[in-house]
Amino acid sequence: MSYVLETSKCDDLGCWIGKLSRGCDLCIKGLKSVFFVTGVCNEKCFYCPISSYRRGRTNAYINEVPVSEKNDIVLEVLASGSRGVGITGGDPLLVIDKVIEVLRTLKEILGKNFHAHMYTTGRNLRTEHLDRLSDAGLDELRIHVTGPHSWIALKYALDYSFDVGIENPAIPDFSKLRDLIEEGYRLGVRFINLNEMEVSESNYAGILSKGFKVNPDGLTVHGSREAALQAMHWVLEEGLAVNIHYCPARFKDKYQYRRRLIKRFKRTRLPYETLGREGVVKWVEAPYKDDQLINYLVLSGLALKRGEVIYSSIKLSRKLKNVIHAGILIKVIEAYPTNPRKLLNILHY
Repeated sequence: MSYVLETSKCDDLGCWIGKLSRGCDLCIKGLKSVFFVTGVCNEKCFYCPISSYRRGRTNAYINEVPVSEKNDIVLEVLASGSRGVGITGGDPLLVIDKVIEVLRTLKEILGKNFHAHMYTTGRNLRTEHLDRLSDAGLDELRIHVTGPHSWIALKYALDYSFDVGIENPAIPDFSKLRDLIEEGYRLGVRFINLNEMEVSESNYAGILSKGFKVNPDGLTVHGSREAALQAMHWVLEEGLAVNIHYCPARFKDKYQYRRRLIKRFKRTRLPYETLGREGVVKWVEAPYKDDQLINYLVLSGLALKRGEVIYSSIKLSRKLKNVIHAGILIKVIEAYPTNPRKLLNILHY
């Protein structure tokens, strides 16, 4: 019998066989925050895309914002309207005490239904780690298979109540992906995620050293997508009852990140901010002038005065231009709705 995989959305949203993991389902909807707990890791993966300013360092980030206190993490999760968190690194197991503390805090404040998943290669996994993660309320453990230690970790983890799956970059080698899926299926993992291999400044040389090529987009590895989809076709042809998900590189920016930004904007919007395309926020900055209209905007909450500068909606920029005397430039600011706002562009009106 011949099977056909519907691939029309594979290059955009991604595609899957069976059921998506709960973590992936929330991610697609923009309802997951990302907690980068450490950049330290014992692995030497040639394809690791982590930037040089994070790799090997102990700095922690939540949704790209540096954090040092657990309360900062909770506030960012609330501001983003997230229903779950993905704990990543580096290897989170190397800072297991911090992971447990944050997990317990999020579960206590946001409830037991708040979803938490974590990534590790399993190299540093011990039974006591699994006990502590389970007690703290971890919902999903994703093992990045890098060697025999990963398979051992998977076997131990499968004895626990949380969902256990595999998440690996899609090496442009069908036979390796097939073997990965076969072994995961044999063990009985809940899901297998294959991510399109990304290219960054930090892994570019390593990717080329292995003989792989970079796609014309400069962001992905040639053959990664094709190998992943070939593996999924094989799963269907073999009739394997396994949940498998292919996630394209562009998904992160186009859906996950953008949807989370939009939700964050709605929860943290200031009176003068307007949401533009792709989650970009816009507003106007102009020098303050003691004028009846400007004073009215400030008093009504449509503009905010800080020192000698007023901040107002871009929709009011034309009126402001008529009030501010000639020769003074009005700035249109474009930024992401992070905390603090991440500046993208300054345009002069």
